[in-house]
Amino acid sequence: MKKLLFAMTAALLFFAVAAPAAEPAPADDFMLKDRLILYIPNRIADLFDIFSANLGVGPVIGARLMGTRLCDIGAGWGMSYKMYKDFNRQYGFGVEEGWYWSFIFIGEEDYLLSDGTDLVCKYEETRSGMPSPLTRNYDFFTGSRDYWAIGGSLALGISGDLYIHPMEWVDLGLGFLLIDIRNDDFILADFQ
Repeated sequence: MKKLLFAMTAALLFFAVAAPAAEPAPADDFMLKDRLILYIPNRIADLFDIFSANLGVGPVIGARLMGTRLCDIGAGWGMSYKMYKDFNRQYGFGVEEGWYWSFIFIGEEDYLLSDGTDLVCKYEETRSGMPSPLTRNYDFFTGSRDYWAIGGSLALGISGDLYIHPMEWVDLGLGFLLIDIRNDDFILADFQ
């Protein structure tokens, strides 16, 4: 078990370092003054980033247990009106609909998130086979879904999702050292 955890941690760190660079940040992002003034608010935001909790209602049935998208077991079908506190600071409401099935490395999916509020990213994922972390939906900085999420969901008329995000844990830990690998810390220019 220790070897598996070590291998997963090494893989996560590898993909974090090898991930494509985000768009260039404003020069103020690197100013020590911004980082010190907004130190506490940024750590609080990073703390809230480490998990997702979504709740919905609608004609939906499904169950999923996920140890990253590489080890995903479950199936589901239907439509759900959801309230989101999701990956990449997505907060609000939206409509999910479609179907999926997965068994460890393989699966199929035709899923859509539409009609959401402004802070919820709309997306569509249609795939067959193993999901790739290189697709736009799983982009490390701007993706609407987290490829490395661990958790699960359950739905029967009422749906609930609960996931933790390992790379957000790393971002939180490094944030105490003023290192922002997710490039999501607030800067003073965000409040002007």
